[in-house]
Amino acid sequence: MDPFSGPQNRPPQMPQIRLEDLDFNRIGRFVRWALLALGVILLWWGVNWGRGFYVDWLWFSGLGYESVLLRVMTARIALFLIGAALFIGLAAPNLYAAYKGTGRMPPPADGALPPEAYASARKLMVWVAGGVLLLAGVLMAVNPASEWEKFLLFLNSIPFNETDPIFGRDFSFHIFILPALSLARSWLVSAVVVLLLVVGVFYYLDFTLRGQRFSLSGPVKSHLALLAALLFVLVAAGHWLSRYDLLYSPTGAVFGVGYTDDHVTLPARTFMTFVGLAAAALLVVTAFSDRKRLIVYAVGGWVALNLLGGSVLPALVQRLQVEPSELAKEKPYLASNIEFTRRAYGLTKLKSQDHPALGNVEPETVARNQGTIQNIRLWDEGPLLQSYNQIQFFRLYYDFLAVHTDRYRVGGELRQVMTATRELSADKLPEEAQRWVNRRLQFTHGYGVAMSPVTEVEAGGRPSFFIRDVPPKGEIALERPDIYYGSKSLDYLIVNSQMQEFNYPGPDGPVYTRYQGEGGIELSSFFKRLLFAWEFMDINILISGEVNPDSLIQFRRTVQERFSTVAPFLLRDREAYSVVADGRLFWIQDAYTYTNRYPYSTPWNRSFNYLRNSVKAVVDAYHGSIDYYVADPEDPMIRTYQAIFPDLFKPMEQMPEHLRAHVRYPLDQFTVQTEMLLQYHMRDPVVFYNKEDQWSIPVQNSFGRSEDLKPYYIVARLPGEQKEEFLLIQPFTPQNRHNLVGWMAARSDGEHYGELVLFRFPSGRHVDGPNQVEARIDNDSVISEQFTLWGQVGSEVRRGILLVIPVGDSLLYAEPVFLKPETLEFPELRRIILADATKVVMHQTLDASVDALVGRLPAVAPVAESGEEAAVEEEEGPPADKLEAVRQGLEQVMQKLQEVLDTLKE
Repeated sequence: MDPFSGPQNRPPQMPQIRLEDLDFNRIGRFVRWALLALGVILLWWGVNWGRGFYVDWLWFSGLGYESVLLRVMTARIALFLIGAALFIGLAAPNLYAAYKGTGRMPPPADGALPPEAYASARKLMVWVAGGVLLLAGVLMAVNPASEWEKFLLFLNSIPFNETDPIFGRDFSFHIFILPALSLARSWLVSAVVVLLLVVGVFYYLDFTLRGQRFSLSGPVKSHLALLAALLFVLVAAGHWLSRYDLLYSPTGAVFGVGYTDDHVTLPARTFMTFVGLAAAALLVVTAFSDRKRLIVYAVGGWVALNLLGGSVLPALVQRLQVEPSELAKEKPYLASNIEFTRRAYGLTKLKSQDHPALGNVEPETVARNQGTIQNIRLWDEGPLLQSYNQIQFFRLYYDFLAVHTDRYRVGGELRQVMTATRELSADKLPEEAQRWVNRRLQFTHGYGVAMSPVTEVEAGGRPSFFIRDVPPKGEIALERPDIYYGSKSLDYLIVNSQMQEFNYPGPDGPVYTRYQGEGGIELSSFFKRLLFAWEFMDINILISGEVNPDSLIQFRRTVQERFSTVAPFLLRDREAYSVVADGRLFWIQDAYTYTNRYPYSTPWNRSFNYLRNSVKAVVDAYHGSIDYYVADPEDPMIRTYQAIFPDLFKPMEQMPEHLRAHVRYPLDQFTVQTEMLLQYHMRDPVVFYNKEDQWSIPVQNSFGRSEDLKPYYIVARLPGEQKEEFLLIQPFTPQNRHNLVGWMAARSDGEHYGELVLFRFPSGRHVDGPNQVEARIDNDSVISEQFTLWGQVGSEVRRGILLVIPVGDSLLYAEPVFLKPETLEFPELRRIILADATKVVMHQTLDASVDALVGRLPAVAPVAESGEEAAVEEEEGPPADKLEAVRQGLEQVMQKLQEVLDTLKE
């Protein structure tokens, strides 16, 4: 006897549930109560949705864009209802067919449920299946509703008037039509799969209730085979539509259709379309015959052929036929990729010309380019932001968050400036002041800006100002400095309450104000106060005695929130920049139309492969209004969005002139274009394939820190032009090399806005890149000695961004030098380094550095204490007229000495 087989060692038995012991009436009541609970949940969800919609309606109406909200919500509701109706329209007949089909089957076998219990169980199954399908219908309808943009683009598409070289279809088909068709097909596949599962489970449970083993025969086989046939029809449609996806194929040497795609994969997917239809036909035959093996033939044949044509055969052709002679095979496809990628990123409009890149900056060059020289940028955004937060913040609850670059006419001259807004940071109020009244009612807005010319430095290395202090004063008028809408805000604030609003700290104490603008929603009724108390989960909105019927609640106050809430389909630039114009403060936000469906175009960073700066939005910092101006009316994508939202966009001509003067070429678009140009300046497919002329973004190294030289704004005069203008610049180096090969400029002023110019340097001449200039600076013993001396006295030396500046036919390199105490983020600009091909100079002012570069002063100014700098500069840097007088005096002395010598000889 096995000692381990005793009763105490038997495995525990699961309790057996007998069907005849189940009370299906009780289960039915439970299911009905569950469905009722589900209905209550859906009702609550609907009420909550209605609350959110009404809040959005009030907010959009305050901006005058309720038509935009209605258009979106109408599309979403319509798609939801269509999706739900279509799914229920498919589900109801299938459930009815399953119910009727099982009803015609033989009665339950002996030992199964009694007829009355079986009938109750079948009704329960119908209830459960109906509830599952109803819930599935709601969930299935959410997907098309969330994809409202694709269907609106489909219904309002504008032709591109460009055709792809493989299928000959207009690009609008690939960008607007195909995504909607693919989404509809995928949705139908999901719906059929859900129906197969629900109907299959229904049949299985019915067999179980009748005490029979599940069998794929009779009406069960017919029903499931027909659903499977419908699924294969949709699979065949997927094969057909996937042919167009080859235009975005990343395999091989080219992005898009390559040799293997064109000669193997494309025919294979076309063939698989008919294989899918043939499989569907076999399943239909199976539904009306007893030949079950046809199911195996249909599914098995499709799987085998799909594997062969989709993976095995293309891999073999690629390896055995293409790779041994890849360039010859892929050359025409490479040409298409180059051409369409350049179109997609706007590089076909790029003008290219030669630049001599002469070595030395001569005095004559300086004299002819004074406008460029006097606008050399000395301040970097980072150090200037730190300085602002030390000398212009005034109270702990103010913050400067970012510095923006722009240009203004000051004294009749074009001046490049940097600007930062003084934003309110309620979180920085003292802990005892962190009360609801202070945070929500009293401290409601920021105040004013700091604006500095990039070319000027005050004594002690601090920035000069065009606008400073509170209330603001300076050379540019700012009469409405209140910032209710900016870069930072709490989720909501209430203005025009019983509390006065803090405006700015005055010499005799706080100065208060009341909001007189148009931004916000009136809390004019108990219902609205209840609504927003629910929205923000804050009962104080409802019960506070400080809130009155004239109070306005402001939310979505940041520029980014306002812009994206109204136009979520546009891609924002990394930052909105502030503009002081007409005595007020505005924000300009650049925005882009984009897609990843542009045929044959290589994606940027695996995201979009088409980009246009089609929109410039303007936000009023006081009133909160936002206007969307169309900057590129030729873009088919923005024209399609205009067709969808006719009341949203305005022509660029309607932008006020005082704002148009501050429109600039956007930084993000220029960054994308310059990065794509690193390869796509090569137009020849052979050169492109071999990467013979691959470029890189320059790298700057200083004090062990390495960073890419990103695009930068300057005021300069382009070679061949008559006057200075606001430019965005990016130099280039060869890949894995440090010398410069050229630079690209984007123009921002007047009729030249948007023009791109590429200047190429002579291939046989060496032109120093930023890293090589940095090495020359490091190798200068006098400059290195000064850096070392500063570092020994408790200061940290920081070298700013090294700018490459075109000055006529020469190049000038400029780099600021900052000193920062080790214990405080308070940098001061102490030196300006200038360099050309042969000289490196460093002085305390820009004028002195320029004089040193052309030989009028020593190359490096001596080290001086801060209090002595002005005196030292005066000693080392006398005016040019004084130098000329000294030179003439020396010549006269030499002449008289020569006369004396001649007399002595006689």
